[in-house]
Amino acid sequence: MDGTPWWPKGIIHDDSEPFDSDRIQTEFGSLNTWDYQPCLTDKWWLSKPIDGIVWGAWPKVAQIEVIKQDRKGLLLRINEKQIARIIPFSVGNDLSRMVQFQPWRESLQHQPILLPSMVYSAEDNDRVAVYDCPNIVDEISSTDKMELAVNLGKVHNALHQFSTPNTEWRWNDRLKDIEAALKTSTLWRAPHSEVTVGLPRLNIDGKLLTTIGHKTYFIADSRNPIEHLLCQTDRLPGLANLMMLEQQFSFRDGMNEADRKQMLESWLSGAPSSYASKKSLSTLLGGPWIWRYHAVLLALGEARMYGDENLRKQAKKWLNDVSRIQAHLGVLRLWKSGLWGGITGAVIAFFAWRMESVSPTIAGIAGISSLIFAITCNKLYWSKDPDPY
Repeated sequence: MDGTPWWPKGIIHDDSEPFDSDRIQTEFGSLNTWDYQPCLTDKWWLSKPIDGIVWGAWPKVAQIEVIKQDRKGLLLRINEKQIARIIPFSVGNDLSRMVQFQPWRESLQHQPILLPSMVYSAEDNDRVAVYDCPNIVDEISSTDKMELAVNLGKVHNALHQFSTPNTEWRWNDRLKDIEAALKTSTLWRAPHSEVTVGLPRLNIDGKLLTTIGHKTYFIADSRNPIEHLLCQTDRLPGLANLMMLEQQFSFRDGMNEADRKQMLESWLSGAPSSYASKKSLSTLLGGPWIWRYHAVLLALGEARMYGDENLRKQAKKWLNDVSRIQAHLGVLRLWKSGLWGGITGAVIAFFAWRMESVSPTIAGIAGISSLIFAITCNKLYWSKDPDPY
């Protein structure tokens, strides 16, 4: 297994059981496995498995061809019109939930994302997914990146009707869990605006795309194994998807501020209008930067998991620059404390007047001065909010 891209060679224990033992031990916890090898033969596809559940139409297989292997598993061509994703590790049931829940499935029916036409699951974990497409796109141009961002916004717009309220405490706990497992020197938490909402779980990858007609489509994929190991299953906001996509492109091709701005604006052009609100994009309220941080933390975990030294260096370099943003936010918190200090001063002046401790004139001057100070600090606080790109 050591030569396969999906084998966690960077975190595997020396005394771990072999793959066919149904569970392997890593430094981040255990990963359950299943015997996927029969899927690589025509015979396995002749009838549905007797264990587990099959959602959708079981395909007719002409010939098995391994297209490629990546860090989530294997991709097979099973006939001229379909490919199959083989998921060697148990990483949840995101794909089958999307397929079996009709409202979600129908909302994405005419969107630029391809859902599986069939998913085989067992023990609440997806094992095999089949997609109705004949090919996979390996490389995309800079123009296509912006088109993908627009398309992702459209996908999020379609799912927005099923959104759930902000769960910032879970999102912050998620960051805490990843930081603790990776033992990073960075710590970042953020409040989140009420317009930052959780969406039904959809995993997309800039390295797994297809073309239908003349359009490029995302392919709904399984969860990343490193995410499964490091943190809990959560609904995430659309920004989390976008920033994972941005991180992939940035580490591969490089992106400057202008590129990040263009990609964010492209996404917003297709996303719900509320996603473009000032609070939703505010760095003081999380915004894109906290989700960039989340994406880079997962990239660092991926680098550790697969022994990818180049990816590790890129992630570390990015995280080393986080301190500059956090230092700026720390200064802004001083202005925020000025707001509460001014309000407190105004309250004290009011009660001092009521208790006749000072003259009405002095109390009035003190109260008005405190309110002016509070308003000024608040305006300075928001005016210094770092750009979201």
